Amino acid sequence: MSSDPDRDDPREDLKQGLSLLWRAARKTAVDLRKDLDRTDVGKAIDDAGRELVRAATNVVGRIGAELSKGPAQAPPRDERPEGRGEAEGPETRPAGPTPEDPGFRIAVDPEDKDTKPR
Repeated sequence: MSSDPDRDDPREDLKQGLSLLWRAARKTAVDLRKDLDRTDVGKAIDDAGRELVRAATNVVGRIGAELSKGPAQAPPRDERPEGRGEAEGPETRPAGPTPEDPGFRIAVDPEDKDTKPR
């Protein structure tokens, strides 16, 4: 706080501080605008924005076209290819391991062959 009693108004200090910040921001924006106009960066940013909009429009159009087609219809039962269609399981289930399909086996160390599992 200052020693001058007239300078102790916080509203006036806030007003003066915000006006200084606004003035600095305005000057920076004007200088930046001049720099962008002088270079091709501004034009490149505009072109990139247009390309983004064009790409997004294409994607939305493509998704809309796919959604408007509706779900794919399944062929009638008579025209279904073999092996496709209803899930068919094996007619008989094996009761245990077979020579063709030994099933799963738990890995065991060779030296632990005759011992109980841990």
